[in-house]
Amino acid sequence: MVRFRITGGELKPEIEMSSSGTILELKERIYELWNVEVARQTLFFDATELENDRTIESYEFQPFETLGLVVTPLSGDPKFDILVKSSTAEDCIRVRETQKVADLRRKIERRWGILAQKITLLSHSIEMNDDHLLSAYYVNRGSIVEVKVSIESR
Repeated sequence: MVRFRITGGELKPEIEMSSSGTILELKERIYELWNVEVARQTLFFDATELENDRTIESYEFQPFETLGLVVTPLSGDPKFDILVKSSTAEDCIRVRETQKVADLRRKIERRWGILAQKITLLSHSIEMNDDHLLSAYYVNRGSIVEVKVSIESR
């Protein structure tokens, strides 16, 4: 078994794979976990692009390795729907992966009538930074973004 830390975005997931598995199977696992289409993924190890048809053992990885993931942007920068949900509400919001997290926060503010400063957004349980693009958190068609609202006590 080899455990991989996947870097490239703000999320740094770890995935364990059998040495006999292929790089394509690793990409399929990334798709299952983060909904990043296999065709959009390119994996690198020490600046070498990993080939889909090769096995993990053919690269002679150590038991724990870090791989870089590059996600090819969607052609034409299309809009798509994501689900934003809090403990009390949920809503579909149309975004582009090239928009900043701050833009999504402002859309929620307008829709829900909650001040943006009181909203914290999370993707895969990781707090999202306003200055980053949605793509840095692998937000794409069908993604779910969690909304936490801070309420001041009186």
